[in-house]
Amino acid sequence: MNLACDNRSFEKANVSESSAAPEQTQSNFASDLQTMKTANFEYIFVFRRKDGGAFDGEDRKYLRANAPVETNRFVSTDNGKAFIAGSKFKFPPQNLETLRTRFNIEDYSAVKEEGK
Repeated sequence: MNLACDNRSFEKANVSESSAAPEQTQSNFASDLQTMKTANFEYIFVFRRKDGGAFDGEDRKYLRANAPVETNRFVSTDNGKAFIAGSKFKFPPQNLETLRTRFNIEDYSAVKEEGK
């Protein structure tokens, strides 16, 4: 682990979550989403695989390679089946379109753009 680097983009959230409590999955997602909202990110997107499966290494690489470098935070949630991205900066439309080819995207952004 490199402690000098503050980019914790793909750390697993809630690493202490109990595998004995599967009902916590939904509340963890809701809690993680609320944490992003509380952090005052203007743009919040949830990425899920189109097949509903858990993210693998290739999915993580694809998300990292195609998300804007200005993305402030990524959190793995929902037992690894979703990533929540929080940003103070707008996601360019071309980035979102590229990511849509691989993932379903839910928009929880505080800023809603006109003409969409």
